[in-house]
Amino acid sequence: MILRRLKDVEEIDVGKAFGFPEKMMIIQWIISNETGDEKYHHSYAVRKYTLQPGLTIEDIPLHNHKYVQSPHILSGKLMCENGDGERIEVGPGDTIFFHENERHRVCVLGDEPVELLCIIDCPGDGEDCIPDQPQHVGVE
Repeated sequence: MILRRLKDVEEIDVGKAFGFPEKMMIIQWIISNETGDEKYHHSYAVRKYTLQPGLTIEDIPLHNHKYVQSPHILSGKLMCENGDGERIEVGPGDTIFFHENERHRVCVLGDEPVELLCIIDCPGDGEDCIPDQPQHVGVE
């Protein structure tokens, strides 16, 4: 059994990779390929994001990943857009499902930060499930 306390999980500023202001997008890898040893073999990761208000949807580049991604909103509201221009507003209790390589972007709606859990699968050798700056992100 492994216990991970969120307060002890490193915060990584992933917004810097997109040129955003400091601490605009923070990620914490709750479960990754670095969690446990071979007896805890798994092919998914769980991350917590904290997103700050202040950017419009147009400020965020459309991007995609080599993995399936399922963000579940804990607090705050987001605008989500896919590569076809479809937009939906989501809030606490909502879960979004982005398929592998689906272009998308999100932005915070209102003045409150958004907290969400994001579950991803780890295809191939699982290189996308190791805590780090964003990898394998296709940006337009």
